[in-house]
Amino acid sequence: MQRAARSAPAAVRNREPILHVLRDTLPRSAHVLEIASGTGEHAVYFSTALPELTWQPTDLDPEALSSIVAWRDRTRLPNLLPPLVLDAGADTWPVAHADAVVAINMVHIVPWNVTQGLIAGTARVLTPSGVLFLYGPFSESGLHSAASNAKPNSPASRLQPAPRS
Repeated sequence: MQRAARSAPAAVRNREPILHVLRDTLPRSAHVLEIASGTGEHAVYFSTALPELTWQPTDLDPEALSSIVAWRDRTRLPNLLPPLVLDAGADTWPVAHADAVVAINMVHIVPWNVTQGLIAGTARVLTPSGVLFLYGPFSESGLHSAASNAKPNSPASRLQPAPRS
């Protein structure tokens, strides 16, 4: 059975600004643990743009994991590892250490205890000089930076089949 690579328009929209910051923030050679990798598009994009990094995608959702595998099979990037099942809220993670932990568009849609688990898990696996990178629609002084972030839609409702290359 062939797995379907999925696509999220937000991943395409935000990947370049995120890459710009990752280039300036992440260690030059690092093992990066991406939490809640979703479609896998960011993992592919960042692995392509930052070949000196080893990228470890993760997710809890079986459909997301299937999409990540499909993207990985399609691109065959040597620095993109097979996805792992990871529950950010769990007391144990399937990774012993990482030089960076990246969570994109996650903390604003998960229950608070999962965000707390993300912080606790990161503290367990992050190397001493490691980096935790969070990206999402945060608010300042109680105001969202974009009206679309005030009423988040279901992430699954925005997913589409990826175009064939």
